[in-house]
Amino acid sequence: MSDQESLNIKKELIDHYNNSTNSIEKEKVEEEDPIVQEIDVYLSKSLDNKIYILQYPIRPQDRTYLNSKFLTAKLKPKLNKAEIEVELDTTNDNYSKVKGEQYALNVDGKQTVQTGKLNPKQKQPEQQQQQRYYKSNVMDKQVLTSTNATLGQMNRLYHLGLLKDDKLHLTPIQAILQMKPSFDYFDLVEKKTKELKESKDEPEYETEEEMENELEKAELVTMKYSNTTVKTTQEPEQNWINLNYLNQENDESKKLKENLFCKKQDQIIKLNISNEEFISRLVDINLKIESA
Repeated sequence: MSDQESLNIKKELIDHYNNSTNSIEKEKVEEEDPIVQEIDVYLSKSLDNKIYILQYPIRPQDRTYLNSKFLTAKLKPKLNKAEIEVELDTTNDNYSKVKGEQYALNVDGKQTVQTGKLNPKQKQPEQQQQQRYYKSNVMDKQVLTSTNATLGQMNRLYHLGLLKDDKLHLTPIQAILQMKPSFDYFDLVEKKTKELKESKDEPEYETEEEMENELEKAELVTMKYSNTTVKTTQEPEQNWINLNYLNQENDESKKLKENLFCKKQDQIIKLNISNEEFISRLVDINLKIESA
């Protein structure tokens, strides 16, 4: 982050604070709002910047994912990207089995029995099984992908807060991610349709030896006349980090949650500075952490 960007962020936050302060002062003039309670604030660093807040903006509030079965979860920490596979309840009365079968058929196709004639682009049965998008013959999962809801470096100024025994415990978060359904299976259908169209134009061979000979000839012709290299822009799969999902009732989850509370509560820092200077120092601290 450049010095100019740091100054811009700092100025924006201070201006925002001043505007909020001015509005509060105006309200106090109109109506007194006395302080009814003061609480101590603690900063927990055990899970510093390892916390991701997941939001589900298009999911109804009364339909959470607490009772859902998570099949896979993976993360790209440097890009703040996440992806989750959630199992669909195919036995539910609201689930259309006809549509589910149609989607699975369009994406994975039918498992065909291998005949005596071979096609150079025809996948072997074990290859087909490994590349199947759905495990069953119906649409049995939903993929949720993330978009980062924290712009730029502003995510460093958000914290997760827990109130316990009249004490507020704050933990810095890494990002706020909004999870929405992915429709990448439509891309798979389009790709499969294209491959099917190309395979119809491929000749069939009576024996595997005949097919291999033709493939060797095609490879030699390609090496002789082709002077271009095909480059792919697809992100390598090893960038993803596979995660294990633990529900909130899991013992390990409860143990991790304890790290959200500050363990050294006897170390209380008292600052005799103005509110404006406190905000200014707080912004500087976050920007220094980000540039480190």
